Amino acid sequence: MRLTSTRAIASLFVIWAAAFAVFAQGWSQNVSPLPTPTGYVNDYVGVIDAATKQALEAKMKEFRDRSGVELAVAVVKTTGDRDIFDYSLAVARGWGIGAKTDDNPGALLLIAVDDRKYFTHISKDLEDELPDGVAGSLQRQFLVPEFKKGNYGKGIADTIDAYISTIEAKTSGFNPPPTAATTGDDDGTPSLSNLVCCLAIFIFIVAVILSNRNRSKSDDDQDRWGGGGGGVMDVLPWIILSGSGSSGSSSGSSWGSSGSDWGSSGSDWGGFSGGGDFGGGGAGGSW
Repeated sequence: MRLTSTRAIASLFVIWAAAFAVFAQGWSQNVSPLPTPTGYVNDYVGVIDAATKQALEAKMKEFRDRSGVELAVAVVKTTGDRDIFDYSLAVARGWGIGAKTDDNPGALLLIAVDDRKYFTHISKDLEDELPDGVAGSLQRQFLVPEFKKGNYGKGIADTIDAYISTIEAKTSGFNPPPTAATTGDDDGTPSLSNLVCCLAIFIFIVAVILSNRNRSKSDDDQDRWGGGGGGVMDVLPWIILSGSGSSGSSSGSSWGSSGSDWGSSGSDWGGFSGGGDFGGGGAGGSW
């Protein structure tokens, strides 16, 4: 009986040791411990409401399209025995956040709800635009206060907004899309915007002349000519705005459509670009 018990204990010890060895060998800083992402925001706990998540997805997609910067969010219950720095680094690399090209800016904000910890990993090509110290300060300003109140969705959304604003303030964009406005050629041909300005000035001069003539009208004619509203001077601002806005309307509708396309269908998600060039830069803390 004692021999049987000893063998059973030894067998359990061997099984435990083997399982531990497999687990230890299975961990890699380049392999994500989380499943394949389904979007820019991956909430495995369910603390972000649907409306906030949809708005975040659209905003982060639009930001990537116009700047080339890929931002990601992951919310988990716990990182287990693994330090959140190592855990989030493996996720950032394993998911391949950022482009595969030489210039591949990206960042991952990972939150472990039960651990009450957070960390933002920043790729090498984004550290100049979003330094570690700045990221840490923004998290303490926007993320921590809301997390303490249980407002996880708002804390995450406000932090991502702050990241985007900070990055945009440092650079005009890594890969900005072509502008829809027509520009002048090198041979001196007037651009569309110049022609619109000239037309607006011409209309203004005509309006001034007509207004001077209006002052010479009799009191009986004032209501008919412009005294009651609807005269040339009332219409002029709309004419100028419609002319000057025509050059940028195409660009605005393009960005608007990209956001609406993302919100209407999750099938637009094609995964991150496969870069994952993270060297340990970032900032984190607890709440």
